[in-house]
Amino acid sequence: MRKSKIQTTILPIVGAVFLTLGIVGCSEDPEVDSNIVDKEVLDLDGSLNSVFDGKIFSIPSPIQTAYLIQDLDLSFDDSMLNDNSNVSNYVSEYAQALNLGIYGADLGYVSIYEEKGAAMRYLTAIKKLTSKLGLESAFDSDFITRFEENGENQDSMVVLMSDAFSQADNFLKKSDRKSVSALVLAGGWVESLYFSCELNNKKPSEKMLRRIGEQKETLKTLIDLLTEYNDEGKNDAIIADLKDLLTSFDKIELTYEYEAPETNEKKKLTKLTHRLTVKVSDSVLAEVRSKITSIRNNIIKA
Repeated sequence: MRKSKIQTTILPIVGAVFLTLGIVGCSEDPEVDSNIVDKEVLDLDGSLNSVFDGKIFSIPSPIQTAYLIQDLDLSFDDSMLNDNSNVSNYVSEYAQALNLGIYGADLGYVSIYEEKGAAMRYLTAIKKLTSKLGLESAFDSDFITRFEENGENQDSMVVLMSDAFSQADNFLKKSDRKSVSALVLAGGWVESLYFSCELNNKKPSEKMLRRIGEQKETLKTLIDLLTEYNDEGKNDAIIADLKDLLTSFDKIELTYEYEAPETNEKKKLTKLTHRLTVKVSDSVLAEVRSKITSIRNNIIKA
């Protein structure tokens, strides 16, 4: 049994609800401090908080996972990526949205390794999918130019990409296409977890092990998100797969030790800290790896 600890700092910014690796409604919880309820939170350890109809769904950022991968000091491995030539195979909106998330995580990975040629190929694949989904404005010619000009600057590439996906996400929500946005988030999460499991298998790491273990709560969030925005049952198959994956994650033990929040009224900032202990056996880790690989392969072969 492996055991590790991590301390996470959460920085609130403007928003409507508070959530840490879960879902909270707009909220009528009387036990939540009023200084926290009127703010949205961003998990600096890598969570991407997306607001859907007054709820925040917290999904670990694929970009943060990419940086974690970099810390492992492993050589670039393009065999883990979804071949960019597969983009023409995705004809349904469902497949296009999921694989947009997959390719987004792939682009994050190649950008971290400063593989400019690969980055441009994956950016081209992403542009094709966003065009099919009606999201051309997020990845327009101006964006492509700026991405090319910053090809030698890893941080700039990551920031540009994050901004573009944020624009696409906002457009989908304003256009009442939240189901598509949810699938993009799901695809990115699946690919990121796939990366984490594969690389941890190559070079076991306490940080990567924690990142995998943390996904127990995030997976519940993701299932709720896909269920909430399941148009005409289109998400039924992936929801069933993720619920099966959850049965394996349920064997992982998570323990949170919360500390009192610190509020700076002048800066309108509330800092929340907690210590997370993750316990997961090698057999459960292998089970999770097998299932996420199967889910991911089903998505990219669509």
